[in-house]
Amino acid sequence: MLRPFCSAGILSNHESPLRPAQFITRKIAKAAVAIQRGLEDKIVVGDLDALVDWGYAPDYVVAMWMILQLEEPDDFVIASGALHTVQDLVKIACEVVGLNWENHVVEDRGLLKGNRRLTTLQGNATKLTRLTNWRPQVSFEEMVKQLVLAEMAGCGHP
Repeated sequence: MLRPFCSAGILSNHESPLRPAQFITRKIAKAAVAIQRGLEDKIVVGDLDALVDWGYAPDYVVAMWMILQLEEPDDFVIASGALHTVQDLVKIACEVVGLNWENHVVEDRGLLKGNRRLTTLQGNATKLTRLTNWRPQVSFEEMVKQLVLAEMAGCGHP
């Protein structure tokens, strides 16, 4: 007899080239490639100091699969646990295409939504790691590089 099995996963930001262009990771990757190709000259962001827990979507898919292999269902956080700034993201994206990020970035606080107070959310995947030995395999730096290379190859989501 089959028994019910229902686990819940709370995923922090998980990035891939399939993200729509309005997401900051995709926006920055697209802009870096466009600047390198002479099609644009600036990357406009709202807050270079904003901290985000970003991870690579294929790593998170592995985590979800591992959760489903457990004997008992439970609730899990899937996250890198590492915080990086938007500036970190811009700097790496520009380095991939041979640009000095400081020459191409404009910070426009008007892009931030409303007056709401921005909070930093950092995931804690300790329980997931303890029960499955899962850890992200792709570093933040490698993830950004992969996003930019996919953009250069035209592999991103329209």
